[in-house]
Amino acid sequence: MERWILKGGLYRTYMERFSVNPLLAKILSARVAPEETEDFLDREGKLSDPFLLPDMDKAAALLQKHLEAGSTIRIVGDYDVDGVTSSAILYLGLKALGARVDCRIPERIGEGYGFCASIAEEIIRDGIQLVLTCDNGIRETDRAAFLKEHGVDLIITDHHEVEIGPEGEDVLPDAGAVINPHRKDSVYAYPQICGAAVAYQLIRGLRKKLGLPEPDKRLLGYAALGTVCDVMPLQGENRRLVSQGFSYLNEQPGPGIRALLEASGTGKLTPYTAGFVIGPMLNAGGRLGSQNRYLPILISEDEGLCRQLAAELWQMNRERQQMTEEGIREGMRQLEQKDAGQLVKVLYLPELHESIAGLVAGKIKERTHCPVYVLTRGEEGLKGSGRSIPPYRMFEEMCKVSDLFSKFGGHPMAAGFSLAAEPGKEEEAVREMERRLNEVSTLTEKDCAEEVYIDAAVRMQDLSVPVIRSLEILEPCGTGNPRPLLAQKSLLLKRGRWLGQNHKALKLTLVSGNTASEALLFRTELLLDLLTEPEKELLEKGQYWPEPRTVDVCYQAEIDTYRSEPSPKFIIQHMREVPGDFAQIK
Repeated sequence: MERWILKGGLYRTYMERFSVNPLLAKILSARVAPEETEDFLDREGKLSDPFLLPDMDKAAALLQKHLEAGSTIRIVGDYDVDGVTSSAILYLGLKALGARVDCRIPERIGEGYGFCASIAEEIIRDGIQLVLTCDNGIRETDRAAFLKEHGVDLIITDHHEVEIGPEGEDVLPDAGAVINPHRKDSVYAYPQICGAAVAYQLIRGLRKKLGLPEPDKRLLGYAALGTVCDVMPLQGENRRLVSQGFSYLNEQPGPGIRALLEASGTGKLTPYTAGFVIGPMLNAGGRLGSQNRYLPILISEDEGLCRQLAAELWQMNRERQQMTEEGIREGMRQLEQKDAGQLVKVLYLPELHESIAGLVAGKIKERTHCPVYVLTRGEEGLKGSGRSIPPYRMFEEMCKVSDLFSKFGGHPMAAGFSLAAEPGKEEEAVREMERRLNEVSTLTEKDCAEEVYIDAAVRMQDLSVPVIRSLEILEPCGTGNPRPLLAQKSLLLKRGRWLGQNHKALKLTLVSGNTASEALLFRTELLLDLLTEPEKELLEKGQYWPEPRTVDVCYQAEIDTYRSEPSPKFIIQHMREVPGDFAQIK
């Protein structure tokens, strides 16, 4: 059951102080305090001083020492988009300074997330003198000790949660520098940055120490891509980073980004196309292949190679989509047989490709509005991924039952782990994990109700092209700063018409007073669940219903440029038949 919540505040203050129209003032009042609004709207401002991050001074000094000595440096990254963009940033940033540097990204299947033993042994065998991690390493105390024992320097750059010791202290690996915005001693104002942003700040910090200008803006673009694809909140510094980074990549995409855009038929990078098109393509390289093969698409200047790699990634992503859908169907079937009272969902899909577990967990989480863990049968025991909801801080909850896991890590909203299980007793281990996670959880059914946050109540007929265009100042929109959601109560739903041969969208006619508006509906089940069989027959014919229904709708407004004259376009996101009051947040 959805709870519609109308946000809002004293919006007239925003109208007067920032000279904006009433709708934009209402949206701003729902999202940001007056004293923070100027910072929120400043998309072109500078990023924070990198030396506000802990150990930045140590890392810059150690890198300078190894650059001057001509040392061989190895970057150890990760196989998701954040890890790949982090690796590319460090590689290109160090190469520009004349470093002898290479990259090693773990294989998802066989090596798994993080700095595994085989990679550490490779480092010693290859005579590497400095190791630089990105998007991983914060929990690798054993690997750090191993490298130190063999005389190899280590710099860790990561953004994952830091392990807390028995006295509440940070448990950090013994390294030359550990850069992580979540350290207790960090004074960095925006801790919710991704691994690629941390890597970018390291290159900025190093260049600043060397008295050099800002790095190539392509690195900023890669940090923006990592930010969006790692689902970081687009607030504060992240908004500036994504706005400036995507602006640059759209003007000067380089051979790799250009090849990805062309292979996918995508016009330009936006938070949407990055998160739902380009990001999944890059991720496919780590899910179904090896990112050591596909990293060159971000660092090579070879146009032909980039086009070839982009074509492979496009095809692999299509295969991944099919595998994901099969996993979702099986997961939902399992849920039907489980106790609905257990709000923390733990699913065992032994035949699912382990690289797809997180995607399946995320999709099922969206449908159930509960935290979901999905486990698969890996090459070395049970592997899993989890996706969460705001009231359930996943990493913290896993810490409560940490003895269950042979390895785990993550964020409040996501985690990866390996589950200890004896051969032949895998299902028993999964049931025990589900029992204990639910036992320590304080979630309630209210926590798992989908909450729909509405920015403003406004009639569709009151929205003009200039008013809708004024909302563009809120871009880039995404996690933490979604596209404005508007609402209108008590509309008469007179008819619907199918669009296209595949019946994937509807155009609805909605009447308020004497004014009719048309709106698109892609979530077609919202209408079909309301209709009787005779009404569905009229829908097939595109005819009016004899008795229009009264509905409330939540919608987004865009500018339709299909015709010669731009016009407002409305897309319905939520709809309910029985009119009800909005819960009000002051």
